[in-house]
Amino acid sequence: MIKRAHNRSRVAPCAGLRRVTIEGDPAVTTYLVTLRDRETQTVVGYYDGTWTTDRRRALTLRRREAAEAHAARMRDCCPRNADVIKVEEMAAAD
Repeated sequence: MIKRAHNRSRVAPCAGLRRVTIEGDPAVTTYLVTLRDRETQTVVGYYDGTWTTDRRRALTLRRREAAEAHAARMRDCCPRNADVIKVEEMAAAD
């Protein structure tokens, strides 16, 4: 029987993430995929695997590339609404 040692020090940190510190460094930026109203441009839906109107259930992503990929998939699924599906940048709460 072969035993494998778990070496957690070998796990690389996530590239591109900024850490929140007490000294006042910038907070981590997260991204949301939103659906906006055509006329008023207000947010009427959030992506959480499907669409939801509850902001608390929205899928928050730390990488803009991942958010853009989700948005592109939703634009492909809903070409009529492609121009109102946006990626929004959100600063993390303190």
